[in-house]
Amino acid sequence: MTTDNKLVLHQYQVSPFAAKVRRCLHFKGIAFEVINYGMTGVGKVRKLSPAGKAPVLEHNGRMIADSSDIVRHVEENFPDKPLYPGQSRTRALAHMFEDWADESLYYYDLTMRSWPNNAKWLADDLVKEDSGAMQYLFRLLVPKIIRKQARDQGTGRKTSDAVCADVARHFEAINTLVSDNAWLAGESLSIADISVVSMLTVLDRATEARNLMATQPALLHWQQRVDALTLPEGTTDNDRALA
Repeated sequence: MTTDNKLVLHQYQVSPFAAKVRRCLHFKGIAFEVINYGMTGVGKVRKLSPAGKAPVLEHNGRMIADSSDIVRHVEENFPDKPLYPGQSRTRALAHMFEDWADESLYYYDLTMRSWPNNAKWLADDLVKEDSGAMQYLFRLLVPKIIRKQARDQGTGRKTSDAVCADVARHFEAINTLVSDNAWLAGESLSIADISVVSMLTVLDRATEARNLMATQPALLHWQQRVDALTLPEGTTDNDRALA
């Protein structure tokens, strides 16, 4: 466990919640290390936090779990380049967008990426840290596990047409909100933009979502603006979800 000011991010690399944390750290210019886990590392992850979920940020001898709690911890300890708007009403709006991304868009991601035509890329992403027989086994099981999560929540019980219609409406709404070079909450980049883009970046790995996104030019331009401020220089389009 670290005892100095070093930050270590324990993560499943393709997780949009880990991506949210990484983007926040990159935006603030904070150096950090990462430890990636595969499906065989679930037991180790469970020892890092009471909830047994990643990402977990290790900082000054503490383990902070939950991406939203991690971002708030980072903001409190590294206040330069703030992630939250200063005005209370706009700050509340940013909170709502963050929660919408984490608790609504996330399940559209799980649902669409577990569809048969997208499942191979999903499995490849999630088992890249595993090897041998366990990698083979998890490659078969992961889409089924993710599909069950989405069904248990409810989004996964909708028809594919209904899911695509929902996602299209979400994309249209974002496209409207960020037209004319606007940000989601306030006059500059905030946790609202980072949270939503982090989720859209993994949704983009589902063919249907990518095609729907391509019809929304303001949304695409806004993503590019967010990427320019929150991703390492030289990140390729294919690596946006992993950087």
